[in-house]
Amino acid sequence: MRTIIIYQVNLCLLIACILIASIPSTVIGHSGGLNSEGCHSGSIPYHCHKAGNSEELEDERPANLLEGDVTHVRDGDTIEVNGVPIRLAALDCPERGTEDGDLALEKMRTFYAVKVRCELTGGKTYDRLVGYCVANGEDLGLHMIRTTLCKIWRKYDVFNKY
Repeated sequence: MRTIIIYQVNLCLLIACILIASIPSTVIGHSGGLNSEGCHSGSIPYHCHKAGNSEELEDERPANLLEGDVTHVRDGDTIEVNGVPIRLAALDCPERGTEDGDLALEKMRTFYAVKVRCELTGGKTYDRLVGYCVANGEDLGLHMIRTTLCKIWRKYDVFNKY
């Protein structure tokens, strides 16, 4: 009886190894699923695939835009657009509650109720989508870098804008 059980366990392990080895490397090499546009929503670098083709389309990514009014300002690098939280990409501001962080918050509050256009990267951090936002033709991240102690966080500049 014990010999039969050992044989069955070994057979199961062999079948599992064969199944894993038969999975295409493109499936193993990518984390997460694809959104409705065929893009990895949350991977860095952001990229898309054509249906039925694993060729990456960095330059042909769909326009993931969010346009609307700034309905809330959380801190120097996070706003809400029509109630959707947006973390400004590649921007590192001092924390709210510090003197420099409160200054950044006040500067960002000047954009409250202003119409913005955000190009979303496909990334997400906590409850926030990540994107580059423009108001009145001015990049909000660059504005904050020029007028406060916020800095460029190059590691997260996924579209190489800065």
